[in-house]
Amino acid sequence: MKKFVKMIPNFITSIRIVGAIALIFLVPFSIPFFIVYSLCGFTDLLDGYIARKFHLESKLGSILDSVSDLFFLGIMAYKIFPKLVELLSFWNWLIIIIPTFLHISSYIICAFKFKKFSSLHTYANKIMSASIFFYPFVFIGEIRTLFEIYALVFGMVAIYGSVEINLIHIFAKRYDERNKSIFLVEKNEKDIGDYKNTEHQSI
Repeated sequence: MKKFVKMIPNFITSIRIVGAIALIFLVPFSIPFFIVYSLCGFTDLLDGYIARKFHLESKLGSILDSVSDLFFLGIMAYKIFPKLVELLSFWNWLIIIIPTFLHISSYIICAFKFKKFSSLHTYANKIMSASIFFYPFVFIGEIRTLFEIYALVFGMVAIYGSVEINLIHIFAKRYDERNKSIFLVEKNEKDIGDYKNTEHQSI
């Protein structure tokens, strides 16, 4: 029973993967599409919350969460791409493509430096994820000015968030999920150092 409870966050994450696959077969921006899409977004919030709330974090869960996010984003790009080609300008594309490559590079840096295929859930990254999630809803009504404003704001947040994660991976001495901001790296590493010193002295 205890083992089953530990798997609940991973099960919820798996629902997001199944939902993402279902989106491939749904008409973009239709009611069924938005229902499944919203379910995927809800599971993204729920799995992490349950894992942290009940201390059910695991290495498998971290990997599965990162893989499901990349999987979901890939399918969304595939479904929305034709609409983006029609509506977005060159500059809109630029501020979408740049953070995308930066975000991919953060996974590569983390894999080489810390031997983990994972990314950090920083504050900026959470805002970026929320921005990505609500992006398809902007297409309702097809107001071009709204697309361009949203793309600009999203691009600025996404670039900052992606650059920050890369900098954390570069400057941090160890992988630490508590690094929610570049400004917390030094403090968290000091806390770990103090804890290890205290533990050593107690022995």
